[in-house]
Amino acid sequence: MGRIRTLEITTRVVGRATIFDLQGSIDLGNSLVLRTKLFETLPAASRLALNMSGVVYLDSSGIATLIEALKKARDLKKDFVLFGLGSRVYDVLKLTNLLGVFQILESEEQALEADAAP
Repeated sequence: MGRIRTLEITTRVVGRATIFDLQGSIDLGNSLVLRTKLFETLPAASRLALNMSGVVYLDSSGIATLIEALKKARDLKKDFVLFGLGSRVYDVLKLTNLLGVFQILESEEQALEADAAP
């Protein structure tokens, strides 16, 4: 029997950025919840920064959610950055040739200071 994968999502505002602190797995079972929260937050945020340091698993539906949120952010002329990627998530984005699609930073400080996405 497989282990149940969960995702804890907390948000906080730092300056002009809204930070999503994510803990757990982003998968088919919870990616829609994350997508909904991101889409609800984007219109009011200047910058959306996803703290991925607690993400231990990312599947194709999670990748789709991140891509949809990035597209929505670009449509709204908002900044969208990822930071704190662990090696598993980094490897998934590398294998799917998405490292260059997202603005990926090391730390929260960099995410708050960085210029707009490429």
